Amino acid sequence: MKTQQNQVPLDAKKLKEIPKWTRKYAQNRTLTILVLIVMTALFGMLVAFLVGFPLALAVAGFRKGNIVLGCVGTAVLVAVLAAIVKFYIFIFAKFGGKNKGLLDQIIDRWIYGKEGAASMPQPKLSKKAKRLDIVVGIVYMVCLIGSMELGMTGYIPVKYLLPFMALFVVPFGVYQYYVLWPRLGPVLLIFPILYAIHAILILAGVPIFFTGIFAVPLNMLLPLIYTLLTYMIGHLYSRYALKKLKTAAHFQENTNEQ
Repeated sequence: MKTQQNQVPLDAKKLKEIPKWTRKYAQNRTLTILVLIVMTALFGMLVAFLVGFPLALAVAGFRKGNIVLGCVGTAVLVAVLAAIVKFYIFIFAKFGGKNKGLLDQIIDRWIYGKEGAASMPQPKLSKKAKRLDIVVGIVYMVCLIGSMELGMTGYIPVKYLLPFMALFVVPFGVYQYYVLWPRLGPVLLIFPILYAIHAILILAGVPIFFTGIFAVPLNMLLPLIYTLLTYMIGHLYSRYALKKLKTAAHFQENTNEQ
């Protein structure tokens, strides 16, 4: 009789864990976002190469007085830019506007299809909040590009580039958490925390930054590295949450059968 009395609270506790672990599992299915980030990074590198090569060809041609080479480089550059714009319009028509989020769903089904559907509600933003989101994104990009230019021109020493960028990267990371919550969980805060720690260690004298001819672009890749690490940690936590959810669900099935 004593065993049964002790078992009731334990059973109720296990059953109450189902909604909790369902929410944590849905919040941390971050591998979809990780794939999107990698795809975007690879596409950006491809665009940089496709634009950079004919641009360098055109500049070299005109500098050396080779008008033919300069014109060929310019023509190729114009053609590449036209193709990129056309591709962007195609992608926006396919996955933008009313179809916004469709690509996310396709990747999500491809990765998590065997586990079934699970998602958190997207928070509804007011027009004012949406405008603020756009302004914050623009300011962040301006700060990012400005930091790169100041670093490459030597106005910001390489040693202090990452601490300087932390002044806007860390607040932006925290802002992302509050804007995307509750769709994504507190795992997003790992990114600004890691970046802030890195910047503080540099100011403390720890030489954890790149030097040399490619120092600026390599140092600026660290936000991307910490972002990838954050979403990978989120994915691993979703595996743990799924395991706990399956255990609780299996316990519920056994309870119902009894």
